[in-house]
Amino acid sequence: MNSTTQLSVHVPVDALTQITIGASIRWQGKINLPEENRVADILIFNLLGEFWAIPTQCPHQGCNLSHAKLLDEIALLCPTHNWRINIKFSGVRIIEHHGQFTVPVSSVKLLDINTLVQERKTVTHEASKTLELLRDEISKIRLANLKQEKQIHVITHDMDAMLRDSETQKLQLKQKANQYQNLNRFVDRVMDTLDVLLFVIDTEGCILRINKSVERELGYSEMELLHTEIDHLLPEKERQRLSQCLPPLPWRIESVVLETIRLKGFYAGEHVLLGQAQADTPTIYWLNCNLLHCDQGKLEGAVVSALNITELKMREMRLRLSAKVFESSKEAIFITDAQGNILEVNAAFCMISGYAQSEVVGLNARILKSRLVSSKFYRQLKTSLLKQGFWKGELWLQCKSGANCPMLLNINAVYDDHAELTHYAAISTDISQQKKNEQDLKQLAYYDVLTELPNRFLFRDRVEHEISMAQRNNTRLALLFLDLDHFKNINDTLGHWAGDALLQTIAHRIQHCLRKSDTVARMGGDEFTVILPNLNSINDSTEVARQLVQAIAKPVTIKEHTVFIGASIGIAIFPDDGSDFYALTKHADTAMYAAKTKGRGVFQYFEASMNEAAHQRLLLENSLRNAIERGEFQLTYQPKADCYLQEITGAEALIFWRRAGFGIMPPESFIGVAEETALIIPLGNWILKTACLQANIWEQLRPGFRIAVNISPKQLMHDDFMQVLDNILAETRTKPDCLEFEVTESLVMHNIEK
Repeated sequence: MNSTTQLSVHVPVDALTQITIGASIRWQGKINLPEENRVADILIFNLLGEFWAIPTQCPHQGCNLSHAKLLDEIALLCPTHNWRINIKFSGVRIIEHHGQFTVPVSSVKLLDINTLVQERKTVTHEASKTLELLRDEISKIRLANLKQEKQIHVITHDMDAMLRDSETQKLQLKQKANQYQNLNRFVDRVMDTLDVLLFVIDTEGCILRINKSVERELGYSEMELLHTEIDHLLPEKERQRLSQCLPPLPWRIESVVLETIRLKGFYAGEHVLLGQAQADTPTIYWLNCNLLHCDQGKLEGAVVSALNITELKMREMRLRLSAKVFESSKEAIFITDAQGNILEVNAAFCMISGYAQSEVVGLNARILKSRLVSSKFYRQLKTSLLKQGFWKGELWLQCKSGANCPMLLNINAVYDDHAELTHYAAISTDISQQKKNEQDLKQLAYYDVLTELPNRFLFRDRVEHEISMAQRNNTRLALLFLDLDHFKNINDTLGHWAGDALLQTIAHRIQHCLRKSDTVARMGGDEFTVILPNLNSINDSTEVARQLVQAIAKPVTIKEHTVFIGASIGIAIFPDDGSDFYALTKHADTAMYAAKTKGRGVFQYFEASMNEAAHQRLLLENSLRNAIERGEFQLTYQPKADCYLQEITGAEALIFWRRAGFGIMPPESFIGVAEETALIIPLGNWILKTACLQANIWEQLRPGFRIAVNISPKQLMHDDFMQVLDNILAETRTKPDCLEFEVTESLVMHNIEK
């Protein structure tokens, strides 16, 4: 039979519950009674592999049989009446299928409690009859025994009663004593396991009982503290403070602690408790005190508990200090939750950002995000926070006004004891002034203060950059060296303020002649340099040089003065005249000096021959420095005749250089170099001394004979010229009448008084 057919002729058992009693198992459930249209409660038993069901309730007073004792595995014993109920006799066999129970439709009515009642009535009547017989037999036996033992019971009755009462009382007293002892030991264990210090004091404030925490923390044993006043554990200042808080009392105060508790019935406050060994840092306790009354309400004393709050006070102090530092810090500090919502900010943050605390708390830190910072940067910042737990660097933050402020930001992630991210703490410093200072320093380091043009350091960087670009793009660039002609005359005649104004005007004129891609720099003094990148041809640099010469040559008005000035320009081309910074600048400078020799106010391209001339000039200068020491110079004398007297009256001293490998060199080939390098001063002194020695010889032979010596302007204008002349005259014992100096007219006209 399949399950569908089975269910159609059987009634299922609903609300099935398993009940386990000892080693036996039974089930309780409900079943519908179709004829009466109601639900009946049943019990199901497994009797040797067969399942039987009976009603749950006993017919007598409706006693529940669900937990009734099972006798001989076949019958229940009613717990109320001790009646035996045969399960197979009173029940119905049911079907079990996959843990589900069903009752045949034909047997459902047998599970009605009335059916069980009929069976139980029969069983009950028989049991009652048997019990009556048993009772009669027992009564007869008991009466016989009582008659036989009556005399013994009469004699010993009173004694037994007394002994039983005595033993009972002893047992009860012993049990109560054990209970009290166990309770006391339990209370002691509970008190000793507490970290709180416990004191029990009497009505005079003396200690009656303490726990182990008192001994551990204060160092006193129980014997040392018993019957001592608890006030002695407080410092004198704290006892006085408590005493001052008490109102006037009509009795003598034995303990200010107890009286303080009695005043309100309780007391709580912070106090220092004195231990046996005084620590460097006082230990602070939170005292919680309550009065102690007996069952009749009589005051018996008080219970004082002391919790060590020293660490909490230290933390509180650190928190106050942290809060003070947080609020008074000049750095902007803000704290967010794990989602970036702002929880707290300090005054510096409000001052820098422009937000009031009430405006910003609760908002997300994204309000500070600046458009100057890319989203990629913020993603990298977030990744660093998640992986490393911190981030530090410079970041632009947007203020309430919309302005962007550069900040040095330090963000740290905060984790709880379970390594869960809870907060972010950010400390930021406004570096606006620092950035401005850096810009100012950069301006000072790389730009000329007077003209605001790039200086020689930035100029070199620009040249090297343009050279690398020209190499990459296979293009040319021109480097121009520009020097103002006779600029020193402006400074000397009008003053340095006029020279500065002139340089500023010239700087603007140069800039107007250039493209945006070109660079002009001031090298110092009256020298300027120009970089012309991306040249299509040499003609481009020629045109720019021509415009510069013309623009600079225009008159310049400085207050009420109108001045004229020119410029000499040297030009070097990359890569023709050099492939690096040093070569180009050297050749441009050489070309500029060549332009000056051509008459000034012109420009000159670098030529290879200029290098040779410069090289020869350098060799000449080096040889000239050593020629005096080596004695390579000689003086020749050109006679001077008096036409009227028709006789020789003097001579002019002329210097020649016997240079090794070059023969005898006339003065015009090296005097100019000596003038430029200031070697003319030691050379002029040698000429003067040699001429004086010769003048002494000729003056003895021809009295009145005079030697003429050409004096260099630099030698004559030197501060110690007169002292040197006196020393030479004294050393050579030459009469001043024997010497004659020749100087240029321009030197005399330049400074007639001197």
